[in-house]
Amino acid sequence: MPDAPERSTPVHRLPSLRGQLSLVLGGLALAILAAVGGYLGSVATQELYTAQQVVVRSTAQFAAELLAAQLRDREREIELLSLAPHMVEGALDSQRVRDSLDRRAALHDEFAWLGVASPDGTVLQATGGMLAGRSVAQREWFVAARERVYVGDVHEAKLLATMLPAQPNGEPTRFIDFAAPIRDAEGRLRGVVAAHAHWRWVTGLVEGVARRQSPGAGIDALIIDGQGRVLYPEAMKVAQANGADVLPKVAGGRFEGELGFDGKTYLTSEAPLQVSTNAGLGWRIVARQPLDMALRPVRDLTRELVLLGVLAAAVLSFAALLLARRISRPVEQLARVAARVEAERRIPDFPDRPGARELGRLSEAMQSMARSLLSTEQELQQANATLEAQVQQRTAELQAANAALEHLATRDPLTGLHNRRSLDARLAEAQALDRRYAVSNGRVHGLLLVDADHFKRVNDQFGHPVGDAVLRQLATLLQASIRVTDMAARFGGEEFAVLLPELAGPQEAVMAAEKIRTAVEAAVFPGVGKLTISVGVSLASPDDVDVRPLIDRADAALYEAKRGGRNAVVLKAADAVA
Repeated sequence: MPDAPERSTPVHRLPSLRGQLSLVLGGLALAILAAVGGYLGSVATQELYTAQQVVVRSTAQFAAELLAAQLRDREREIELLSLAPHMVEGALDSQRVRDSLDRRAALHDEFAWLGVASPDGTVLQATGGMLAGRSVAQREWFVAARERVYVGDVHEAKLLATMLPAQPNGEPTRFIDFAAPIRDAEGRLRGVVAAHAHWRWVTGLVEGVARRQSPGAGIDALIIDGQGRVLYPEAMKVAQANGADVLPKVAGGRFEGELGFDGKTYLTSEAPLQVSTNAGLGWRIVARQPLDMALRPVRDLTRELVLLGVLAAAVLSFAALLLARRISRPVEQLARVAARVEAERRIPDFPDRPGARELGRLSEAMQSMARSLLSTEQELQQANATLEAQVQQRTAELQAANAALEHLATRDPLTGLHNRRSLDARLAEAQALDRRYAVSNGRVHGLLLVDADHFKRVNDQFGHPVGDAVLRQLATLLQASIRVTDMAARFGGEEFAVLLPELAGPQEAVMAAEKIRTAVEAAVFPGVGKLTISVGVSLASPDDVDVRPLIDRADAALYEAKRGGRNAVVLKAADAVA
């Protein structure tokens, strides 16, 4: 039998050319849109994720720096108190010592107790009379402070547990200890001065930073000691004490990146607490943010990109359908013209007279497709430029936030003057410059310590808001009375300091101090009236091994001005300090 002829597929059953082209062109447009949109989306989401990491990291860093600065200030306060003349020379059970303790307790409400103990550990003086006559010889702070300035780790109250009111939240009363030895002019131990600071003061500082950095972002902070134990918050501390595994196992011992806490993932970062060589606390601040809250901006951006992609896909699909409707003959011209459009990125020249109706439709369709693709490419480029502008804007905002953090770290929040940390850095710089150039130009730097006379009376009589206003006005008068090259700083409480670089001699320093004193004496303080100041003056000496002797001389001169009746300027030379 002869072979049967092959049966051809009926033409009406073949896919239509218009349908095939619609499918191909629409798929191509969607693939390009998905690839470009996916790339831009991944770049933008990575930038947003990195920005959230920076926010968490800056929160941990700023909390650690602020807490370290506050602890150093309290350590310095106790150290300066131990070096005061009435401590070094007078009787430790005198009323003057008691007044000094009470004055500092009034200025620092974070101190629950301040006291002075004899060399054998008997408490001679204390705020509120607490522990007076009791022995603290076995306390760790007393044993350590007999040799050096001491900053102790947090611990529960022992002797003072029954003498202080209970915590409002039911937590045990805990303290951080600051202590320093009191020695006479020959270096013999006369006693120990100490202070117990409330633990809630420390936790309040950390909580305040977390709230101010990113309100509503869900960022909180943990305090962890050198052994990996949770010191704060209290709930995690109690859970860990009961054997619960509240902290994740971290690689390299550092809390960085995405970590799980109690079944929930957080974006974390840690910063060490650099207090002083005497403290050795080994604390770390760990800032964390729930990952779902950290990724919320990323999810919002992804949703917007998806919606934009769907809209663009619909427009491109509709354009592809219009092109397919006008095509009749997809022959070699389609491949050649399409290749030219892709290679040259421009609309090629089409035949003026196609010669056939189908070829004319093909020519018109190709021109329409080329215009649509090039227009879409331009729109995607514009979208990319817009996203890059948004990234640059976010970067500028982060830089502004870092500048604000730097300002907070170096400025006193009440007066706007430089803080103690900034002053110490400038004093060290001035000493280094003196050592390099003082021999050649004969000029040295000096230091003024300024203290408001009877300031406690202002607070007691008019209230702390008026006292704060007086401090701000004093800062303004101080800043207006010094040279552009001088530096004014808040030294602590109602005390201010002025660094005077490039002095020709002590007379120039005294004249600068008198200018400040007379300006304050002539000023009128709203609600208070007249106010005076006492100023201690000292110049740097080549024999100074660091900035401490300069501060001590100025402090001694200030106390001499106080003892001499106040409203005075006293100069203390390098060889006049015992």
